[in-house]
Amino acid sequence: MKITSVKAHILKPNERKFRWKEEWSPMTIHHVLLRIGSDEGHEGQFISWLMDPGLVETALPGLRDLLIGRDPHDVEQISYKLTDSLRSPGAVASAVDICLWDLLGKHHGEPIYRLLGAARNRMRAYASTIMYDTVPEYVKIAEECYEQGFRAFKLHAFGVPDKDIEVCRAVHKAFGGKMDLMLDPVNAYDRLGAFKVGKVLEELDFYWFEAPIADSDLLGLADLTRSFKMPITATESVLEGLRGYPKYLTGHVCDSIRSVGDWIGGISAMRKSAALCEAFNAKYEPHSYGTTLVQAAHLHVMLAIHNCDLFELPVPQGILDVGMKDTIRVTKDGMVEAPTKPGLGYDIDWDAIKKLTVKEI
Repeated sequence: MKITSVKAHILKPNERKFRWKEEWSPMTIHHVLLRIGSDEGHEGQFISWLMDPGLVETALPGLRDLLIGRDPHDVEQISYKLTDSLRSPGAVASAVDICLWDLLGKHHGEPIYRLLGAARNRMRAYASTIMYDTVPEYVKIAEECYEQGFRAFKLHAFGVPDKDIEVCRAVHKAFGGKMDLMLDPVNAYDRLGAFKVGKVLEELDFYWFEAPIADSDLLGLADLTRSFKMPITATESVLEGLRGYPKYLTGHVCDSIRSVGDWIGGISAMRKSAALCEAFNAKYEPHSYGTTLVQAAHLHVMLAIHNCDLFELPVPQGILDVGMKDTIRVTKDGMVEAPTKPGLGYDIDWDAIKKLTVKEI
């Protein structure tokens, strides 16, 4: 099998504006569809989440020179080169890696997680919110998620300690004991604010406290980790990925590692990161917030490892199902099922892509 084509579609921006903490303005999200085709007629495909369309357009000529004529089974060699030996991964290199794994799965007629070595075929899901304007809106979306089957729920609240405590208490009052609850202020607090919120979350028996302070504040994170029984999870903003994680593990800076697979080198880098965490008896809980195919790339890694408990699913369900026929949904018992189709396992809706495409390159 040889790669014969590398194409991209620049898609219309998402109509919904996204926000995860109060200090941020609502964001317009741009999406890119990357396609890598083979001489067998199979195609690896990936629709991005947070990737600059201009970077893809600039990179495409060089990607064609590198990829065309290569065997996708050389994915490790290709990805290692594109990420500069995993020193500078980036969104484009990550997208290429995920496309190559999708292509391999389709060539072999198997879902990717089975090629990686299946550990399970379903896993527990948690609902992951955007930011709302009022406390009652959080209670309402929590109720909707509970009715849909979720038994775990993560708040992206205001990023302001006192306001976040208010919303956490309100959601816990309604759903404590019914759903495991988590809070992600997206690195918004200083140390004092993080301890103030953390004490309340521990009192409320929250499942984890995510990104309480800047990932660069290793001493502060380590102090939080030592001080609470509730797990502290971090490192989502550590963009060098695998090479940036050892200091968090050797110093027990946090209890679990979060990573964004579509930034740190794709599926290849995620499975290495998971193994590193496993060696330290630590949890690896990847961020899977993004388009359906971003979610799928993370899900396949999670299904092939043991040291991961929860799959992150954006809510309201469907807000990032850009250009897809198939989507990932929570089951009535709070799980997501492994895909059965080959590769990433979720089919693109080409009629929808045609309408969304601003530019094909």
